[in-house]
Amino acid sequence: MNVVSQSDSPIRLRFNLNWKITLFATLALPLLLSLGFWQLERASHKRAIEANFALRQSAPPLELDGATLANGEPFQRVIARGQFDNEHTWLLDNKQRHGQVGYEVISPLHLHDGTWILVNRGWLKSTGDRQQLPAVAAVTGEQSVFGELAHVSHHPMLDASSLTDDWPRVVMAIDTDAMAEQLGRPLASSYLRIAEISPGAFETQWQPVNMSAHTHTGYAFQWFAMALALSVWFVFSNSNLLAWWRARQLQK
Repeated sequence: MNVVSQSDSPIRLRFNLNWKITLFATLALPLLLSLGFWQLERASHKRAIEANFALRQSAPPLELDGATLANGEPFQRVIARGQFDNEHTWLLDNKQRHGQVGYEVISPLHLHDGTWILVNRGWLKSTGDRQQLPAVAAVTGEQSVFGELAHVSHHPMLDASSLTDDWPRVVMAIDTDAMAEQLGRPLASSYLRIAEISPGAFETQWQPVNMSAHTHTGYAFQWFAMALALSVWFVFSNSNLLAWWRARQLQK
């Protein structure tokens, strides 16, 4: 009689669910997948913005006036002719370039047709002392300013309120309504991001988006990779798959 030892018996694949691991995977896996798909949606949205930016940048600049502003699209290149108001300047806080903290300088510009528009003149390095703001050079006389239109993006936690009544005023965001109230005159709802060749410009290096579509795609890959790792861990933790696979390799 041939006796088959227990060690020679084929190992059967078995699943034995651990309720704690199962609960964790049930909650975490949909979250990881949803974050991955959300990043893919953000990537698609950013690609559309980048394509619109490229299209607008290839078009010739328009003369900026009230009519242009009424129909203006983001990234539309324009030429604005007028005078800066050097008495009223805002410093947009917590802006970085090259790993250094600074401010973006926001000045009102009075166009020939009477329209007032805010101009983001670019970045200035911080002095390192919150009590000593960087000096902003005045731009006097009639000027021709090149730039691109930008729409205000509202943030629920950031606004244009200031802790002082003195000028320049440090603010956390561009808010044309709040700034118009501080200025005492109406402002266009859009603003102008100045080109570095223009008078009064500081360091610009404008980007159409603060995070590229490629970066969002990379984040999506990371979330999906985590979801895959969680699925593999769930299977191995709730089964004898590894032992079953090793046994099959020994039998070959």
